[in-house]
Amino acid sequence: MKKSWRRPSGLAAKKSSSRVPRSFCSGSWFLFGLWLALVLLGPLTAPWASAADPELVRLEAALHRSVNSFRSEQHLIALTRDQALDAVARAHSEDMAARRFFSHQSPEGHNWVDRLQRSGIEGFSMAGENVGMTSRPNPNQEILNGWLTSPAHRENLTARPFNATGIGIARASDGTLFYTQLYLSFPRD
Repeated sequence: MKKSWRRPSGLAAKKSSSRVPRSFCSGSWFLFGLWLALVLLGPLTAPWASAADPELVRLEAALHRSVNSFRSEQHLIALTRDQALDAVARAHSEDMAARRFFSHQSPEGHNWVDRLQRSGIEGFSMAGENVGMTSRPNPNQEILNGWLTSPAHRENLTARPFNATGIGIARASDGTLFYTQLYLSFPRD
């Protein structure tokens, strides 16, 4: 016997129809309420700290100085920090902290070039990325030393063509810090 769908009748019909907005005005109020709930409650449920955290802002600036100091010792040009690149790096660190993964690729398979393109960053001829994770004291020293002892990470730190950088650090709910540093080469004026 083939079953067919029938419209509910009686009390079931009244309950289901009362949940669906019937006019543009009621639909608008519903969406406004949903948006307001997300805005007000979102920060309470976020399991990570963002760059609004003064300590993370300080760590990002200190890492930038340390990387440029190392590059200077290697007779390389300083990397100019770019806010748009910081935003891309920070978003990746926040994603790793929130979803508890550690990789150059997101769980969906997006890498740093994909993230740069989605963010509208254009005009670069070369791009690289270093990521790190630590919960130890002196986190910047731990991360930079780790990158320097890894041939692939050191290559990004010492690549001559790179002239711009973005740095983003996020803290997971357990206190672990996730680092992302982007390296790009833009045409020089």
